[in-house]
Amino acid sequence: MSAKKRTLSENQLIHLARLARGLEANGFYNSAKVCWAAAYSEEIRASLEQGIPTSQEELDREIGVALAYLEAQGVQPEVTQAIAHGRQAVRENKITPYTEIPDAYVCRKCGTILLEAEASDCTGCGASAITLRNFPPVYFMEAMIPSQAIASLASAIGELEDIITPLNEGQLAQSPRPGEWSIRDAILHLLVSEELLSGRLKKILAEDDPDLVAVAAWDLDENRTMSTRLILNRFRISRQATLKLLAEIQPTDWWRTAHHEEFGKVTLLEQVSYFAKHERDHWRQIYLIRQALGA
Repeated sequence: MSAKKRTLSENQLIHLARLARGLEANGFYNSAKVCWAAAYSEEIRASLEQGIPTSQEELDREIGVALAYLEAQGVQPEVTQAIAHGRQAVRENKITPYTEIPDAYVCRKCGTILLEAEASDCTGCGASAITLRNFPPVYFMEAMIPSQAIASLASAIGELEDIITPLNEGQLAQSPRPGEWSIRDAILHLLVSEELLSGRLKKILAEDDPDLVAVAAWDLDENRTMSTRLILNRFRISRQATLKLLAEIQPTDWWRTAHHEEFGKVTLLEQVSYFAKHERDHWRQIYLIRQALGA
C-alpha cells in the first residue's frame, strides 16, 4: 500500500495564502503566521516528493522549464533575464555576481518583483519600499540574534567530537558511495569555512566597508592528508580564536558592513549568521553518512 500523499493542490496553496493575507489585514497575525507556515511546509513537501534537481544537467533543464512558463505568464523581462544569467552560471559552474543580479523584492500588495540594489517604492502599486519582502540569496543570511549565533558556533566542536568518537579513521574517511563525501570530507569543509569566517571577521573589523571575494571553501584547503582528528583540532583552535574575537567586539560592531562579490552589502552579524547556519546544515549530512556506513 503506497504512502498517503500529503501535497496540497495549487488551489489549496493559494487558498492558504489568501487566508493568511485576510487574517493579516484584520489583525489576526498569529493565525496568519500559521497559515503562511502551512503553505511553505507543503511547498517543501511537494518539492521533496517531485525530486530536487542537483546535477548541472538537471538544473539547466529545469531552469529552461521555469523560463518558459514565466515568460508565458508575462513576468517582467528583468526577472527572466536574471534567471537566464543564473542558467549561464550553472552551465559555466561559477557564481553570479551581485552586479548582475541585485537584491530581489516582492511587493506584498500587488506581487510585483523588483530587482534593485536598494529597495524603492513598488513600481506596480506604489507601496512603500519598507513594506516589500526581501529574498536573501540563501536563508543562511537571515540575521540571528548575536548571542544565539555565538552559542551555535561555540557548541559545534563538542558536538562533532561526540559524532566521531566511536569511529576509526578508516570509517571517517569512507564514502558511502563513489563520488560522495566522507565524514572527514565534511569536517574538512567545516574547517576551511571556519578559517574563511575568521579572516572575514578580522577584515570587517579592521577596514571600513571592505570587499569580500566569493570563495569556494575547497579552494582554501592546503592539506587534504590530515587525519580527521587533526582536522578537528585545527578547527577547535581557530574556532576558539573566533569566539574570543566576538566576545571582545562592541555592540555596534555587529552592524559593520562589507561588500560581498556575490551578496552585495553584508553586515558582520549576517556573516556570522551565515556561517553558523551553514555549518549546521552539514550536521544532517554527517549523520546520514554515518547511518549509511552502519556506524
